[in-house]
Amino acid sequence: MFNIIFPLLVSAGQLTFEPVHENISFKEPIQVLYDGVDNTHMYVVEKDGVVYSVTDEKTTSKKNKFMDITDRVVVKNSEEGLLSLAFHPNFSENKLLYVWYTADNPDSRKNNMLLSSFKVNEEGVVDNSSEQILLTVKQPWGNHNGGTVLFGSDGLIYLSIGDGGSGGDPHGNGQNKSTLLGTIVRIDVNNAQEEKAYSIPTDNPFVGEKNTREEIWAYGLRNVWRMSFDKDTGKLWAGDVGQHDWEEIDIIEKGGNYGWKIREGAHEFDSKASVPRGLIDPVHEYGRRDGGSVTGGYVYRGSDLKDYVGHYFFNDYMSGRTWALHQGEDGVSVKRIAIDSPLAVSSFGETPTGELLICGFKNAYGRKGKIYRLVSVESDSSGNESKIR
Repeated sequence: MFNIIFPLLVSAGQLTFEPVHENISFKEPIQVLYDGVDNTHMYVVEKDGVVYSVTDEKTTSKKNKFMDITDRVVVKNSEEGLLSLAFHPNFSENKLLYVWYTADNPDSRKNNMLLSSFKVNEEGVVDNSSEQILLTVKQPWGNHNGGTVLFGSDGLIYLSIGDGGSGGDPHGNGQNKSTLLGTIVRIDVNNAQEEKAYSIPTDNPFVGEKNTREEIWAYGLRNVWRMSFDKDTGKLWAGDVGQHDWEEIDIIEKGGNYGWKIREGAHEFDSKASVPRGLIDPVHEYGRRDGGSVTGGYVYRGSDLKDYVGHYFFNDYMSGRTWALHQGEDGVSVKRIAIDSPLAVSSFGETPTGELLICGFKNAYGRKGKIYRLVSVESDSSGNESKIR
């Protein structure tokens, strides 16, 4: 078992969240991203199934509807909806994008989770008739749906999937490699394999293992809500939502077992479970005094916030607190930032130049939200604050 490094908490930095738009708000914005082609427009994903394209001009009042799949996104429970979108690395040529959303299961009161591809038509909007369902995951309960879909530098899709819901992982999915629940999967959507609309990379860690889903890249996870690759190191960072006591930040490794439900964070959860060797400890964990639902973020690789290059930013959705974590030779340090701007952060985003964006609700129960930038704040000689970007 790896040794956990307990982080040093240091003072808050002078950072704040600044609204990108003065005149635009969104209904439960759950993701913000760019398509890798047009650096002037961001895409904002709303939980009910609508995606808007909008410029980053502060005074704009126009948002263009890019995608609308509200006819197939079903939200029976609060954690369901259109949860994530990723543009294909070759989007400029193939016009393909991929989404992870909850769809109706006619045989159950609960929904299925779908990974689907869509294609953009000649008018520049998504053609709903182009949907191809790549992966269907049945949910035994209505919560813990994950998830984030993204492409790695290897051109493969990485997808986080929750443990199936309820509480305490009653089906033991986290340690069961015969299910995709409680995992991060890695698949090749560029090459179909027999009856599948994708193929399994031959270097996936469990290829050839009996009674195991070969799509699995890592497991033992409860409900990873947001993960991202560090542009510089290639490390995959994830925020895994805890049960009763601990929220955790993980670096996802090939074949890694992150311990759920044997452990919650680095702490025993199931006292009756045998503990296998090699469980991977979180990089950082925090308890209920600091929050109750982690939102994973990004390692900052921009140029505006020079003191924070290489820091991993994350938030707690319930408490509104935001932190910057730095992993160095001397261990892990964590500082709380943006104290003056508490938001319920559903997601972080990254501009093409590496600056950080935030999908923020006014509070954990509000449906209206905005997109924010993370900016620095300095005081002039008179003590007045000015924002520096």
